[in-house]
Amino acid sequence: MASIGVQSLDGNEVGSVDLPESVFGIEPSPEAIYYVVKAYLTNQRQGNASTKTRAEVDLTKKKMYRQKGTGRARKGTAGSPILVGGGIAHGPRPHSFQERVPKKVKGLAIRSAFSQKAKDEAVRVLENFDLDVPKTKRMAQVKQNLNVQDQKTLLLTAESSENVIKSCRNIPRLSILPVTQVSTYDVVQADALILTQGALERIQSLWGVS
Repeated sequence: MASIGVQSLDGNEVGSVDLPESVFGIEPSPEAIYYVVKAYLTNQRQGNASTKTRAEVDLTKKKMYRQKGTGRARKGTAGSPILVGGGIAHGPRPHSFQERVPKKVKGLAIRSAFSQKAKDEAVRVLENFDLDVPKTKRMAQVKQNLNVQDQKTLLLTAESSENVIKSCRNIPRLSILPVTQVSTYDVVQADALILTQGALERIQSLWGVS
């Protein structure tokens, strides 16, 4: 297991902790990450784009004028797809884009994402903390103390804390999530990961392989 320093909110090292090898030390699988992220983004689609066919447009179905004798090109109904205001041929219809991903692939993908961050030395471990009141300035200072002020940062906590969430809300390039809600996409998108000690324990219990 690789050892990493535990830092306080002030950026001082107050101890060390081992990163579980089964989550942060595997050989990353780009294929699993690609497959899971692609499915995640596809599943965000609502799939409600819709157009009307010539049968559904609110126009009469009567022939526009007689077939012969007018000198004009023959035409059928005003709802024909070749006419302005007519129906759409082969247009989009509401449907589900849902993609299912096997559990083993999901697990491999998120472990690969964590391992890649550890390999890139983009993981910080923060001692457990809570705030009595929301304090944006305090959390902005924490980001600076950990030397990630210019990086897109994801803070993972063991549990949701309303005061901590509110404190992080208006800080540029900082997102916060409880471990139970994090996805491979969230980890891949971040330049740096900040884990509380409690979050690290939850990660081990959720994705660690004994």
